[in-house]
Amino acid sequence: MSKSTNSTSTKGPFLIVDGHSLAFRAYYALPVDSFTTSAGQPTNAIWGFAQMLSQVIEAEHPTHIAVAFDMAGGTFRSQMLPQYKGTRDAAPEELISQLPLIQDFLNTMGVTYVEKQGYEGDDIIATLATQGKRDGYQTLVLSGDRDAFQLASENVTVLFPGYHFRELKRMTPEAIEEKYHVNPQTYPDLAAIRGEQSDNIPGVPGVGDGYAARWLNQFGSLKGIIDHADELTGKKGQAFRDNIDQVTLNRKVNALVCDLKLGVRVEDLTFGHIHLDKVNALFDQLEFGSHTRNKMLKGFKCVEDCEGTVSVAGKETSFIDFQEPVLDVVEDDMALQQWSEEHLPSTQASQAIAAAMPDAAPVIEAAGDSAHATQTVEVVCPDLGQSAWYLHAQGQAKPGAEKLEALVFLAPDGHALELEAHHIHSMVGSLQKIIDSRIGSCVVYGYKENIHLLQAASLQLPMPLFDVKLAQYLVEPDFHAADLDQAFAHMMKVPLNTQPEVEQGSLDIDDQAETEDATHNANRMSLRRVQYIKLMAEHIQPLIERRQQFNLLRIIEMPTSTVLAGMEHEGAKVDIHRLKEMGDQFAAEAQDAQNIAWDRAGSQVNLQSPKQLQKVLFEDMGLKPTKRTKNGSYSTNAAALQKLYVTSVDNERANDFLGALLRHRETNKLKQIVNSLMESVNPKDGCIHTTYEQTVAATGRLSSVDPNLQNIPNKNAAGREIRSAFIPGENFETLLSCDYSQVELRIMADLSGDESLIDAFKSGADFHKYVASLVYQIPMDEVTSDQRSHVKAMSYGLAYGLSTYGLAQQLNVSPAEADVLRSQYFSTFGKVHEYLESLVVDARVKGYTETIFGRRRYFPGLASTNRVTREAAERGALNAPIQGSAADIMKVAMIKAQHALSKAGCQSRIILQIHDELVAEVAAGEVDMVSNIITDAMEHAVELAVPLDVSTGIGSDWQQAAH
Repeated sequence: MSKSTNSTSTKGPFLIVDGHSLAFRAYYALPVDSFTTSAGQPTNAIWGFAQMLSQVIEAEHPTHIAVAFDMAGGTFRSQMLPQYKGTRDAAPEELISQLPLIQDFLNTMGVTYVEKQGYEGDDIIATLATQGKRDGYQTLVLSGDRDAFQLASENVTVLFPGYHFRELKRMTPEAIEEKYHVNPQTYPDLAAIRGEQSDNIPGVPGVGDGYAARWLNQFGSLKGIIDHADELTGKKGQAFRDNIDQVTLNRKVNALVCDLKLGVRVEDLTFGHIHLDKVNALFDQLEFGSHTRNKMLKGFKCVEDCEGTVSVAGKETSFIDFQEPVLDVVEDDMALQQWSEEHLPSTQASQAIAAAMPDAAPVIEAAGDSAHATQTVEVVCPDLGQSAWYLHAQGQAKPGAEKLEALVFLAPDGHALELEAHHIHSMVGSLQKIIDSRIGSCVVYGYKENIHLLQAASLQLPMPLFDVKLAQYLVEPDFHAADLDQAFAHMMKVPLNTQPEVEQGSLDIDDQAETEDATHNANRMSLRRVQYIKLMAEHIQPLIERRQQFNLLRIIEMPTSTVLAGMEHEGAKVDIHRLKEMGDQFAAEAQDAQNIAWDRAGSQVNLQSPKQLQKVLFEDMGLKPTKRTKNGSYSTNAAALQKLYVTSVDNERANDFLGALLRHRETNKLKQIVNSLMESVNPKDGCIHTTYEQTVAATGRLSSVDPNLQNIPNKNAAGREIRSAFIPGENFETLLSCDYSQVELRIMADLSGDESLIDAFKSGADFHKYVASLVYQIPMDEVTSDQRSHVKAMSYGLAYGLSTYGLAQQLNVSPAEADVLRSQYFSTFGKVHEYLESLVVDARVKGYTETIFGRRRYFPGLASTNRVTREAAERGALNAPIQGSAADIMKVAMIKAQHALSKAGCQSRIILQIHDELVAEVAAGEVDMVSNIITDAMEHAVELAVPLDVSTGIGSDWQQAAH
């Protein structure tokens, strides 16, 4: 982000913030469990809101700020279009409870927030932007809502967040025209034609941004298109004519109100004047530490008011001073070689690493009946403070769109080398030699991301000594940093934007810093970030070694990064036309279900509004109310609606309504998933390049984002159909799917040592039927399908920490019946009961649980006085060792499979990892070999008391390959 300037404006910048948009983003960016006070009050949204807003303030330096919020209750738009925003889930209670605290926080920071009953925050933003433009301010609108694009002008820029919040896109009129081929004033016309999925505003079927822009440029406006509707040809033209009334209504709905009476003037919206006693009182209530307080005060321009300090529990903390390293500018290849010889360390450390780490992926096996694995490799770790050098790459690491902009080396003596893109491309050979010779003692932050960045410049990054990002994740798995700055602040307990203190003499001082130009200042910031990596590595390394997790880092996590980087870069080929067909089909089915529901309800009820559904179901249709929610209303969540549907068979009207409602929700969700996939297809290669996050799920499981491929449903035929759009890429003839069978239960059998459960797996019979025969004490051929499904749910429920009440809900039986089944199960498998009980007991004593491979997860909530927090921690303690071990096993399998494929010279490659499944593209003539290689790697990733079982399938698409 860079500061916006405009020669025609002498005031500002004036920053207007969409408060609800920022609060929602903050809430979903940070885990609630890791940001909750001892009294049980969640603070993740408050913390994230403050940090993100602080980032923007520090980047843009606004002189005036206003934050706009929606208010509870309907608006004129929901009266015009009943289903407006109907597809949005109700805000979580944990977020709702934080909104007043966010507003309290803004008050303490001297920031004005604005609300207006009957209007949305978007209307407040539009009114304030209009005022700012009129009064001569350069205005910035921070919003994740595309409706704000209509406000863009010479003096108004929309800051639109990307996937990572720091990637704010500056949506100027030029940027909007470049992306949508219409100007900001015409953008609402385009949106009216296209519709807005997030707001549940239906557009013209089959007409996207491209066609809408073409019509608008041809006829000038939406009115012009309507006047010439008969001239529109083809199916799209007919679709427009069929939906003119809807499009006209859409245009009225998406028009922002720009002339509200808000009772505030832009000149009154200065900020930064605080009352320190109120700040400390609020921060004490939120239990924010000193580094968080200092960061927030500095970010909101409050440092001078507070004289550089803020009181924390009777103590004072001050900001840390930092000196920059020397910056060496290298102009040619010879200078580069000379620089490396002078400043990079000897190869002794890297030779020690190379001797300890063979080329082959290490074999990882459980030692007898031990709960921990014996590793076959010992890794040498040089003194990070003396003999290591540091690498920092800048650019875009998004798979499929990688771009390397700069590369920074930092030598142990503090001298630094910064290369910009044009230097990198002209010196690839020398740079690769330096990387290869020094990689054994190299420290990085985000090994996988650095692989992508260097790959963009044709540079290969072998496995370095240490990845600070992965190491921090192992040390503190429930903390997820948005970026290096946040990771450094959290781990080192310092304010986010202050500079770290360094050892005297370790870095040279640049006395001319004040006179450096903007380019050099950017280089200095890059070097500062390299220093962050250095200090974090020195801090985390002893923690990793003390917890005996260095092998977990070096032998599992970092090699996994290598495999994932390759998968992400290659991507998964999709049939875009097949996706489009499915998207249209799901949209039509959702619309049909909505029409049926409206017909049975007798009105166009908002199918996503709990309040309106309660009225229809419990007042109009007379159904017996479900259980009450925390706010006293009756539940209309999916489970409650399903139960009502089953019990309403005698009420034909209600049963039809509920059936249509459930079908609408399901098909609408599928439509949204398909649309997300279509938006993610890379136009250059027709592939989806998902990003696998290694440091998000605290259990160790991989997460798929941008897009999320793990949310493609696999429990119903319609959801599985989406998989048919994934096909082999060019030069590959088929897809191979390899899936673990009952891996969590096999791990539970091994860790518990229960002989009966182990025998059940070794019997070779239908596992769940076999277990049911033991639990119910009847012959296998007498086990009913209900008994089998009940025991299956019991087995998996235990592996996932399911409570008796949760089991009752899942099986649709009373808690008493579920408790009887649980007792029967535990009487049959006594050691399973003992093992599960020991997990929570041990976690209370040690504070953490461990997987087979030593992955830890910490549970401070076990000591909480809040029942909800404590019980959640107990479920997590039951879940983590089994789920974490399954995650580790899959990672080891991926590493072994990739190494074996490479060793065999196969062209085939792994392209997806979803839950317990690997999917590979198979080249001609390699089907049997690749199937055997991947199956063997998965089945022998670890030796358990019961064999790991893998099922495989081959097909022309992912669905056909499923089994």
